[in-house]
Amino acid sequence: MPLQALLATPRKYGLLVADDEGEVRDVLNDGLQREGFSVWLAADGQEALDLYRNHCETIDVVLLDVCMPSLDGPQTLAALQEITPQVRCCFMSGYLGSYTAEQLRDLGAATVFAKPFRLAEVAHVLGELANRPGVDWERGAEEESGAV
Repeated sequence: MPLQALLATPRKYGLLVADDEGEVRDVLNDGLQREGFSVWLAADGQEALDLYRNHCETIDVVLLDVCMPSLDGPQTLAALQEITPQVRCCFMSGYLGSYTAEQLRDLGAATVFAKPFRLAEVAHVLGELANRPGVDWERGAEEESGAV
């Protein structure tokens, strides 16, 4: 492919999704791939960390479920921030547990999506977040409602 064609081809944004519900992961994987994302899927926080460690150079944004077994979403975000302090992250949840949306944003989340949500809205916000400049991959990177 000629260089000009490569430069004109929009880059797919990398997205890491962690949710302990397989059906949610499947819907997000299918829908967000259709929206142009390259998607990595994790069933829990530890799997998300392992994937991130191996692919952080190509993962632009992370979408974490709040309540997961083993490491919950906030614990996973804290571990991701040890790898990349400015990691871009959003939370999603049908139940926030002992957290509030404000607390989750204070931990570094850009947005908290309440389940069920509209996939198009999530894709838009994730795309905007992934497109922001400034993540240093050399290690040191409001609530939406709506239906997944």
